[in-house]
Amino acid sequence: MSEEERIVAGRYRLLEQIGSGGMGVIWRADDERLRRTVAVKQVRVPAELTEPQGEEMVRRTMREGRIAARLHHPQLITVYDVVTDGGQPYLIMEYFPSESLAERGTLPYDEVARIGAEAAAALMAAHEAGVVHRDVKPANVLIGEDGTVKITDFGISRVISDLTLTATSTFAGTPAYLAPEVARGASASFAADVYSLGATLYAAVEGAPPVGDDVNAMKLLYKVSSGEITPPTHAGPLTDVLLWLLSDDPEKRPSMTEARDALAAVAEERSAAAPVAVIPVADIPAVAPAKAAKPAAAPAAPAAAAATPDRRRRRRVAVVAAGLVAVAVVAALVTTLFNRDGSASGRDPAAAAHGSSTAAKKPSSTTPTTKTTKPTTTTTTPPPATSEAPPQQPPPVAATPVAAINEYYGLVPGNLDAAWSRLTAKFQQNPGGGRHGYYESFWGNISSVTASGAEQIGTNKVQVNLLYVRKDGSQSRERHEYTLVQQNGTWLIDAVRKVGAA
Repeated sequence: MSEEERIVAGRYRLLEQIGSGGMGVIWRADDERLRRTVAVKQVRVPAELTEPQGEEMVRRTMREGRIAARLHHPQLITVYDVVTDGGQPYLIMEYFPSESLAERGTLPYDEVARIGAEAAAALMAAHEAGVVHRDVKPANVLIGEDGTVKITDFGISRVISDLTLTATSTFAGTPAYLAPEVARGASASFAADVYSLGATLYAAVEGAPPVGDDVNAMKLLYKVSSGEITPPTHAGPLTDVLLWLLSDDPEKRPSMTEARDALAAVAEERSAAAPVAVIPVADIPAVAPAKAAKPAAAPAAPAAAAATPDRRRRRRVAVVAAGLVAVAVVAALVTTLFNRDGSASGRDPAAAAHGSSTAAKKPSSTTPTTKTTKPTTTTTTPPPATSEAPPQQPPPVAATPVAAINEYYGLVPGNLDAAWSRLTAKFQQNPGGGRHGYYESFWGNISSVTASGAEQIGTNKVQVNLLYVRKDGSQSRERHEYTLVQQNGTWLIDAVRKVGAA
């Protein structure tokens, strides 16, 4: 029986091979049970792996497939099933006639910005669900016949690269799209996905990755780890956004939400919008001539919009809609790192307002903008104290009760002014002593708080798990239910009750 006639897992009949690469083969297939066309990805176990390593790869591939199957978004390739057949793992996915960004060649900056905005929207949905992609690159950005963009391969090829590198000291694939901190050995994070998206879009507009395309993968890995990039020369108004995404310091990169907004602004030619973050180009190591990377000394003021494009490009890294959160909050967001299995180390702000017995967090600027009732994980810890800290500002209003709870826990304990404003007047009178009594006293004893599993109950109630870590090192877990009300279009916390241990 030929491969084209083979049935995988007793259900999926392979029809034709539609793709192949270092990690396996993709087939168009019939799901004979549900009578629909699907894509079947056969993930091949490299021959150089030992039997235990091969078994580990199958286990990890199945795990990554199950993680990807949790994600649902119009611009994410849906994973329907993960199966094994003959000892090989297979991913059963949505069939999407398309070509990858890697096959498109060099594109105009505005088209790249549009593709980037759609890709960022998909990755933003994954981040809101607590999942890090870990392998954003041109081959994993798919473009349909009508221009629709979809992201595929969450974490799968990284499994092969990790195990192959361990087994043979040879890197599988190209590290050109890795974030510098990942190349240096750190776990992939939300911020790492932002960098990889920036490198992917850079390659689409410049014709090569920001660190070049050396055929020696280990040399390229070393170059990536240095944080050096060649400043773009063909990106036009997209230049500032690319440099922002490609910041060597993860804390200076935007969130995926901000990346989406900045890319959309370029695609829609709204380049006169006010900047939310200014990163001197000097902070980005460059291998190009010094003049190409010379920064402006200070953030561009609104009046700078009248300056020449070159000067404006040196003074701004990103241009997004006015009214978004300030630089301090942007930096705090991307410091939340995620481990290699895609789980989040989140921080949460709801517990202090109601007198529960736990912990504090660091401010996070992650602001979900899509309506969702899926469980999410948010973690914050207070920012390090400085003698001249910039004034803190509240992030934009959340669109849903769940988003409001996550935003609240992204503020405490580092930004109590903004957090206090997220409570109704009735609730502000609840804790004994008001703002300057119990509320500040409670959060003053918390070093971190993690909120996870937030889900909406009914129209205006949210239940969430909280892990408090006190400054004395003690911890406690609780599950709380919040009642929220809308006032002037803003979701505010109106009441809370403890519903059990988390």
